[in-house]
Amino acid sequence: MKSLSRGAAYLLSLGAACAVIPQVAAMSSAPAPQLEEHYTGPASGLAQGCFVLQSPASGLFVQYEPNSGITDGKPAYSVSAESEALASRFYLKPSRQDHFLFRDIDGRYLSGGSASAIRAVDKAEDRSEWSVTSADSGFEFRNAASHLQLAHHTDKGDFYYTGALDLLRYDRETRLNFVATDGCAEFPEVTLNSQGNMEALRGEVSEPVRGYIDAHAHITSYEFMGGKFMAGEPFNRFGVEEALKDSKELHGKDGALDIIGNLYTFDDISHRYDTRGWPDFPWWPNHQQMSHMGYYYKWMERAYQSGLRIIVTNLVENEVLCWAQSNINPASWINPNSCNVMDSIRLQAQRLRELEEYIDAQAGGPGKGFFHVVTSPQEARETIAAGRLAVVMGIEASETFNCGLNDYCTRETIETLLQEVYDLGVRSLYPTHKFDNQLAGSVVEGGFINVGELLSTGRFFETEECDDETTGRHMTDGFPLIGDIDGIREILDAVHLNPEYDESIGHCNQHGLSPLGSYLVNRMIDLKMMVELDHMSNHTATAVMDIAEARGYSGVLSTHSWMLKGKDGAVHYNTQRLIEAGGFTAPYNSDANDMQHRVGRYLDLVELTPYWRGVGIGTDMSGLGGQPGPRSDATERPLEYPFVSEFGIRFDRQTSGNRVFDLNTDGIAHYGLLPDFIEDLRQRAPARTYEAVMNSAEAYLQTWERTYQAGVTDHYEPAGLDYSL
Repeated sequence: MKSLSRGAAYLLSLGAACAVIPQVAAMSSAPAPQLEEHYTGPASGLAQGCFVLQSPASGLFVQYEPNSGITDGKPAYSVSAESEALASRFYLKPSRQDHFLFRDIDGRYLSGGSASAIRAVDKAEDRSEWSVTSADSGFEFRNAASHLQLAHHTDKGDFYYTGALDLLRYDRETRLNFVATDGCAEFPEVTLNSQGNMEALRGEVSEPVRGYIDAHAHITSYEFMGGKFMAGEPFNRFGVEEALKDSKELHGKDGALDIIGNLYTFDDISHRYDTRGWPDFPWWPNHQQMSHMGYYYKWMERAYQSGLRIIVTNLVENEVLCWAQSNINPASWINPNSCNVMDSIRLQAQRLRELEEYIDAQAGGPGKGFFHVVTSPQEARETIAAGRLAVVMGIEASETFNCGLNDYCTRETIETLLQEVYDLGVRSLYPTHKFDNQLAGSVVEGGFINVGELLSTGRFFETEECDDETTGRHMTDGFPLIGDIDGIREILDAVHLNPEYDESIGHCNQHGLSPLGSYLVNRMIDLKMMVELDHMSNHTATAVMDIAEARGYSGVLSTHSWMLKGKDGAVHYNTQRLIEAGGFTAPYNSDANDMQHRVGRYLDLVELTPYWRGVGIGTDMSGLGGQPGPRSDATERPLEYPFVSEFGIRFDRQTSGNRVFDLNTDGIAHYGLLPDFIEDLRQRAPARTYEAVMNSAEAYLQTWERTYQAGVTDHYEPAGLDYSL
């Protein structure tokens, strides 16, 4: 076809424009629509609001169409209601910053359909998420899945996606107004069951912090082991119905595929349970299980309201368990995460930032939520003073920096990856965890973990008798779990897979800190990062404390009772050195009766130093760690509900969907039971114990601040480094 000349094209376009002008003129002569008073603030301020949607051009409102001809008889919405009373009322639930789910009073969602149709659907899906942007007149909508802009025809009221071909249509409108109303059905959500003046949680930057720290948590563990072990999430853009859904999709019918969870927790591969989640929760969450998420964001918010000031959340991975999970559980064969530790750490750091954004979005925009990731003690103090929870990132992994015994690990690779995780916001980490690596020897364990040591390193734990001041671990002969079965022992003997241990002694790891590990610890001190001593072998912990003392460094931590004990269960000399250096301690959490002993043994030593008298707690929730159950005397001396915290916040039993949780019968079933535990501690433990815990956030901050005050010191190479790793 011959192309048009420039003049012909001009005349044609002029004719098209003239054809449109009468229609536009006819429109302009129509009476102005009656517009209701509408919302004019930023999109973020729409969060948790109840609105009807009105067209600025026609004055008509959006309404539900049960049998829409526009969408071939399928339920839809159109801009056709002549009054607010006939309009659909939408509850706006943020899915992320300036993105929303529109849910009407009957639980339907405004959703993009196939092609250009806009439908009403019964369950939130990818096409139910809408980006909302403020415009000159009203707000513009864009579908988050298709990235197409929403528009409607003012003459017919039907919704559609805009395209280049309809730019000259006179009846095209791309904006809607939000008119505040009432009568919405609120979005399904976990309730806090708390009330009071939350301003009481604010403070002054210049004053000591009153409140407690959970120094060992795992908020992002739902992404470890290939993302196919931990059921549930701390948030989901489609809400609690998706975040805490039935775990059968992951764990199989009755939990039959939850093999690691059943073995690790109940020592029973045949253990079965009811997998249902929201809204009934007949079995999980509970204080014993380890394969379901305990940190839903509303549960964390409730904990924050009880005086939780700081949470240290460790990005966690274990390549051996991830490998086992990915081979054992069929659910892991489809779209698994990488088992590489560094890949997992990067993903979990990203997820933590997404969680922060999500919580901010729920509260109305950036900086308005209760949850804030911090990277310095000063930022933590400012966050806490503003009435928010300070979140510190750590790492607890077995092959950090790809330094497993079979990996390629050098000073250069450590330097690069250490700087990377620092830039991600990580401020503390474990040089070793569960298994030996090229950095250091770990605390030895028998059974399941010794099998993991074999798979990770190619050998079982190599042990020796502990020194006279150290209580070691019990190790047994034979291949763990199966080595004593008739016939199997002989086969394993033949291939040298039956380890031999002297069962009459306490065992410690032969291996300690390597030259690479010494380099890492010294570089962490240079960067003012804090070193976690839990899970270290005695030789490793001794060498790390030699470095810390030589460099005048306080940034050493024991945050969940995984340092070795002294004789007769006394505090070990390396833990004493840690406390005397100005480091920070937090025992693994327990019930109120037991915590007076766990806290007291550290507090006895802290009180002999010039440092702040605080001892924290380490829950290790969702990190393959169980939680305390009800007190043994809870029936005779229960925690009474409701109770009022020292900050004046009134708490009743926590309700999640149809399930009501009670500390007296459930223990710490999920993170939202921490307020109940803290109040139980206040009422049942000695005042000395409660005060130490409520001083723990300040004690941690002062330890962190001393790391900055240490100044620049030379690297120190301790004696007796392990060159065999």
